[in-house]
Amino acid sequence: MYLSPEQLESLQELLNIGVGRAAGSLNQMLEKPIRLHIPSLQLGKMDDLTPEVQKMKDITLSSVQLPFKGTFSGSSCLLFPTESAKSLVIALTGEAEDPDTMDSLREATLTEIGNIVLNGVMGSLANVLNHRIIYSVPFYQETSMQGLLQPTPSDSSEIILWAKTQFTIEEYNLTGDIMLMFGIPDLGLLVNAISEYLHPTSMPHVST
Repeated sequence: MYLSPEQLESLQELLNIGVGRAAGSLNQMLEKPIRLHIPSLQLGKMDDLTPEVQKMKDITLSSVQLPFKGTFSGSSCLLFPTESAKSLVIALTGEAEDPDTMDSLREATLTEIGNIVLNGVMGSLANVLNHRIIYSVPFYQETSMQGLLQPTPSDSSEIILWAKTQFTIEEYNLTGDIMLMFGIPDLGLLVNAISEYLHPTSMPHVST
């Protein structure tokens, strides 16, 4: 089950609306000029995704996960490569990299950022697609990509929506990448919702 080019483009636009709103919230909270943008979007099983995604398969990542359920369910996840996570935390908190405090500071800072970004994105999807989504409490974890995917029991949950997200903090001349990952067991329902959004009078039925 895959999205058409039109559906993929529309979904990318919706996600960019979400991260744009999240950037606005971060700007107000942190009083720093932060920009978020999704330049690329991929959909497929892990083995089908690009080598750039594949090479992250076994490395340890800082992650904030937000499980959700509703018309379509799954788990959204904000992934921070190690160096991006360190640079982002130092830039946002102004704290030097102290081994004694960095772990707890990184967890608290990234969890807050993840909560804002993931709620912004999922809220944008739910509002525009007009579907109700219920969130669980977001949680922080340092694990591998395999560790993130392993807990999901459904074979169809291997479908991943991968959104490479670029962040820029102009004050610090800092640019990096974070990744939004959605494990979507109910991909057919998401496809139907996007089709309804694009063509509200003639929604096709898509089955998985």
